[in-house]
Amino acid sequence: MSVTDEVKQRIDIVDLISRYTPLKRSGNTYKGLCPFHTERTPSFIVFPHSGTWRCFGACGVGGDVFSFVMRKENLDFREALHLLAREAGVDLAAVEGHASSQQRTSLYEINEAAANYFREILHHHPAAQPARDYLRHRGIDDAARERFQLGFALESWSSLRDYLSEKGFGLEQQLLAGLAKRNEERDSTYDAFRNRVIYPIRDRQGRIIGFGGRVLDKSEPKYLNTAETPLFHKSRVIYGLDLAHQAIRSADRVVIVEGYMDVIAAHQHGFANVVACMGTSLTADQLQQLQRYTTNFVLALDADAAGQQATIRGLNQARQALGHIHKPTVTASGILMEARLGANLFICAMPPGQDPDDVIRHDPSRWRQLVQDALPLVDFYFDIVGHQYDLASVQGKGQAVADLAPLIAELQDEIEQQHYVDQLSRWVRIEEQTIWDRVRAVARTRSLAAGRTGPKRSPLQLGSGRHRRPPSQEPAAAEAPVEAPLGAGIGDGATRASRYGREEYLLTCLLHEPDLLVWLAGASTTLEIDPLRSEDFQNVELQEIFRALKQFMTSDEQWEIELFQETLTPHLHGRLAELIVYGAQLPPRTEVEQREDLVRTLIRMRIDRLSVESKNIKFLEDEAVSQGDLEGSKQWSAIKNRHVRELYHLQQSRQQAGRLLFRRRQPEQGVRLG
Repeated sequence: MSVTDEVKQRIDIVDLISRYTPLKRSGNTYKGLCPFHTERTPSFIVFPHSGTWRCFGACGVGGDVFSFVMRKENLDFREALHLLAREAGVDLAAVEGHASSQQRTSLYEINEAAANYFREILHHHPAAQPARDYLRHRGIDDAARERFQLGFALESWSSLRDYLSEKGFGLEQQLLAGLAKRNEERDSTYDAFRNRVIYPIRDRQGRIIGFGGRVLDKSEPKYLNTAETPLFHKSRVIYGLDLAHQAIRSADRVVIVEGYMDVIAAHQHGFANVVACMGTSLTADQLQQLQRYTTNFVLALDADAAGQQATIRGLNQARQALGHIHKPTVTASGILMEARLGANLFICAMPPGQDPDDVIRHDPSRWRQLVQDALPLVDFYFDIVGHQYDLASVQGKGQAVADLAPLIAELQDEIEQQHYVDQLSRWVRIEEQTIWDRVRAVARTRSLAAGRTGPKRSPLQLGSGRHRRPPSQEPAAAEAPVEAPLGAGIGDGATRASRYGREEYLLTCLLHEPDLLVWLAGASTTLEIDPLRSEDFQNVELQEIFRALKQFMTSDEQWEIELFQETLTPHLHGRLAELIVYGAQLPPRTEVEQREDLVRTLIRMRIDRLSVESKNIKFLEDEAVSQGDLEGSKQWSAIKNRHVRELYHLQQSRQQAGRLLFRRRQPEQGVRLG
């Protein structure tokens, strides 16, 4: 039994979900109002016998205890696993390593002790008066000071070291936590932070993982952060996220600033969806964390030249990190996959000479308006290009198109694309069609770059897969349909998939040849069915491996199974190894057979799920009728009819797949004359 199975077995799903929404027993199920959207008639059903739940209303989502907690608390899989494992009394140390688990716990404890010490110094020590004056001058009130646990480090080489030693924390712990440093020449240790205002840095759960310190005099460096530790990795840290994540989710927008004081001032004045990166450049890790909560990013950085350059670096990083959606587009050559940016980026320009902290403190309403009026990414670049190039010259026109076409190609909305193509065409006085040709070429090139493949008909092995599709080839989804022999058909997916489970089979195929993700997206569009989603997998471990696979395939990393494994939480390594072994045992398949199996397995998975759900819905409809609940019976009847239509469409798609995807010839029928 895997650790996730053990956790699910110990957690009472009804008890867990009841903490978020009242549930009422209904036969063998429980129903209530969906905790993920507003509704008047209960459409949220919990199935205790299978440990699953589903909303049959506006959300249409479902899953198990892990997916519920992840969605409700905005956690990733690892965070949800730790949370539920603690509640279930399951020890994860055996998987993660007992020593490592103890070490992390010890580091959290020593950081908390150090934060308490710094806080007490700021509150009461006479030497901290300049720090108190500084915070007061910056407009930080007592409530904000407490909320962010601000403190002060004395101008001493050993005061914190001595305090922590008295509390039972040894020198090695202090060094490991980055609170002390070693002088090799003198063979001694000293406090890492001295004569600085201290900003504790917390993770998403509010645990202190490190510190930032600002000097009050002219000494350098002005800001000092904790060195890299087992807890603190600067490239992953988002200051203020523990306080901001719910507001980000609620507002469906995150505002990213540079400094600690910007965040504190924003939260003090009620702008709770503001966070800071640790430095001037955003990182892929930071952006991907924030993408859990929103796809709308506002960068509010300084207006000076350095700030604008930081903004440009941040935007370039964001465009790389946020990933691209591969969208099927109909062209004269057929259906092609084009890459579109998976987020909306905006730039909030600060007034000259002011940073966000200044604007917020002096005029909160102006800050609100500046964020509201933030420029879309393309508009910002249009402004830069307009000042940077001579648009009257041939060279300037070419440079402008070269810079702006990739940005237009990333837009998800075709109307927006048309708007900016029109604008660029007028700017450079070049025909629209020429601009469109460049934009679409860029989009197809990016989609091609995302394609990766492994060796055909070879077993899936750790360490295999340094394979990239040659630049001369189109991605799988953009290729012409594959000719198939007469008589081959799309079956029910039982031949290869049933022995191991359809979900395992489908995911194993994708791990064996990740390029099939792109092909399957195009095939789904042709069949007019939804693309493969993580929700198609009922097993949470398979869900997470699939999510990670999609994320990996949008990165710049070349496909290697070992590199991919490093992106997974350790608790998923065992399941990945099982899939790898399974893949090695699969018989050789032709390209047509592999793709055929992939499509029919996906369709069969959805048919199976809808069939089970339809039986449950019929029971709920009958129960509503027996109780005289007219509104409820109408609701369940409508949902049942929707499922019937979906099942019919899937059956039709299964029957037509051979003809539409593989140019399979239909048997000729005689024509009666006269």
